[in-house]
Amino acid sequence: MSSDYIMPVGFRKIPRADAKYALSDNGTVWNLKTKKPLKQQWNGYRSYTTIKDPEGRQFRFDPSTIDDPKYTPFTRDWVLNVDKAKIIPEYPDYAVSHYGAVYRITPKNTGPRAGEVFMIKQHTKNGFPYVRLRLDNNKRKFVRSDLLTERIWGGESTLS
Repeated sequence: MSSDYIMPVGFRKIPRADAKYALSDNGTVWNLKTKKPLKQQWNGYRSYTTIKDPEGRQFRFDPSTIDDPKYTPFTRDWVLNVDKAKIIPEYPDYAVSHYGAVYRITPKNTGPRAGEVFMIKQHTKNGFPYVRLRLDNNKRKFVRSDLLTERIWGGESTLS
């Protein structure tokens, strides 16, 4: 199917993306099928364009990251064996490291991080660090990450 789309001079193929998407030399993502540029959005930190992979799943592509070294996402093996994180008994989809990093080790089926193992974003409420974890019944719950780390790791915790 990629032979159906002719890559214009100066355009580049986008990694992970369907063959109909290309990046121009000025950082604009183009749909080669419609021969039109795609809309860029701003999330408060950087510009991105929403495109699809060959299987039809949407993802956000930041044109400034195309020349970065190959992105290698976390793996469950790395989180548990290299980082030595421990699985949280009440939340078996998550693990916590001795320094307080909380990871989702069972990949989600949908959403922007579908199929990936990733670190959970930490929020501050009333001066305390919290993470939002998803329960088995799909409800979300805020949990204090400092107390969680202390409970799982005890005296081995390096979180101060």
